Amino acid sequence: MAKEISRRNFLKGAAATALTAAVAGVTKPLAFADEAPAAEESSTWYDAKYFAKPDPITDIAETVETDVVVVGAGNGGLVAAASVVDEGAKLVLVEKNAMWITWAGEMGAYNTKLMKEKYGIEYSDEELLEISNEICRYASYENDQRLVNLWLFNSGRTMDWFVDQMESKGIHMFLETDMKDCRYMNKPQTHTVYETFEELGPNYMGSQLANPKWVEIIQEKGGEIMWETTAKQLVQDEDGKVTGIIVQAKDGKYIQINAAKGVILSTGGYGGNPEMMDALRYRDKDVICNNLGCAFAQGDGIKMAMWAGADIDRNHAGGVAFDRAAVDLDHHTGAPYTTGLGDIWWPGSQPWLNLNTRGERYCNEDNTYDFHINGWLMQPGHIAFQLFDSNYWDDVVAFHTTICSRVVAVPGARNSEVLPNVMPCKDGEQFYNVYIKPALDSGKLMQADTLEELADKLGFEGEFKENFLKSVERYNELCEGGVDLDFGKQKKDLRPVVKAPFYGICIGEWLLATMNGVRVNTNLQAIKPDGSAIEGLYVVGNDMGGFFSNSYPQMFGGTAQGKTVCFARLAALHACTGSIYEE
Repeated sequence: MAKEISRRNFLKGAAATALTAAVAGVTKPLAFADEAPAAEESSTWYDAKYFAKPDPITDIAETVETDVVVVGAGNGGLVAAASVVDEGAKLVLVEKNAMWITWAGEMGAYNTKLMKEKYGIEYSDEELLEISNEICRYASYENDQRLVNLWLFNSGRTMDWFVDQMESKGIHMFLETDMKDCRYMNKPQTHTVYETFEELGPNYMGSQLANPKWVEIIQEKGGEIMWETTAKQLVQDEDGKVTGIIVQAKDGKYIQINAAKGVILSTGGYGGNPEMMDALRYRDKDVICNNLGCAFAQGDGIKMAMWAGADIDRNHAGGVAFDRAAVDLDHHTGAPYTTGLGDIWWPGSQPWLNLNTRGERYCNEDNTYDFHINGWLMQPGHIAFQLFDSNYWDDVVAFHTTICSRVVAVPGARNSEVLPNVMPCKDGEQFYNVYIKPALDSGKLMQADTLEELADKLGFEGEFKENFLKSVERYNELCEGGVDLDFGKQKKDLRPVVKAPFYGICIGEWLLATMNGVRVNTNLQAIKPDGSAIEGLYVVGNDMGGFFSNSYPQMFGGTAQGKTVCFARLAALHACTGSIYEE
């Protein structure tokens, strides 16, 4: 998932470790490998000029020696760094911000001790491969199934190690078992850390708790962290092996860190870099609201790996995106509807009636987040209008959405507090106070006593207003009949819009993270276009490609962070020992 600095002030205790390596004088870095293909030669589908390799940095003020360098103190980088020091290797962790980055708290994993011992859940190899093929179907098999299998068959032991490390710091693990009854496969896999847990919540959970503990673990085991230090270029020897990295300290000086065992990149993708989105022809670039965490994701790791000769995904993964951006009602202008953060409307994933800007219903609204978004991206203006009535609480109880679209507290769910004023609710009054009233106050959600008035407030006029009213009338008839003869929505989700006051809101895409990146092998080493490994270079997290394509498998909650955590540890193990398996 995308990264975001936690809203809670964990800055205390996260002071940067002082640089301890001796100054070795000005040292000229080794040249980039001659055989690394120039951007202009390696591909034609992206803007090659944007990815042109820069001249090597030569004004090195200091040289540091270590075993492994990890770049990025987020969900992947911290786990990789903790794994390095856990193996007894010498570590330097580089982070361009003043503290760790945190976003998301759901980690997918299979056949963990927690699953087996507390919940009695265990998956056979056949079942895991069934899940593998379902995940690949989301990607139209334009991904590397070997990587999907690598995660499925190694996530359990990785999560067991994760749990042991967290338990040593008083942090525990919860497994979500409440699943949605729908047309899509979804299995219990979502693990989330917590300190204290209340059955119906809301609970404070996630990496905002785990990541500061990782920092403590890293520093207690002798790992060195360079805060406010930006990775600039990889260093390669004449054979193309990555032997280190050049970073820039806060004071502007360049430091070369030589890494005897390897460099692990985990810088978070490129969701906060519009220029890079342009260069990679990112399909949804002009119709998204970036969440705050994307601002930190500038594509640094991906660019450095490409300069070193690494291959990159041909297709986009659609990103980890939510159908929950609250959009201003300027949709008739034809201009992109957002340029920044945008308000969030968490109930955007609820399968209420959706209409396009012409007032027409266009698809089954009960879809995964990405598929829901894909539906309206095909419509004029690339947005949708979500309509519901005063029976909203009964509706959301009937919908029973799960994972992070959950708005109703139920047993077996983590019922977590995700963002300020975002939580599962226990009754209609709480739902109104948490979601409805703030959206009304913002001017994004419209309320009206009649459907005609609601159409006016949402900006529908003339023929489009007539379509709006006819579409609602038709939908209500289908709800009354109990069968969606137009698009096949499940009967339980056919909730009419009949009771005043009525509500409507314009919704759009809210990006968490980009998901396409550098191609890797099953040792998590970056690979060249010919499939050969770049020795000494590992890429994980949202910098890594090959796992997703087209759409994120939303019904498998926590897959993004789950594979990030798993692969970060496996990459560290391979860098330190030459194998992804513990001895």
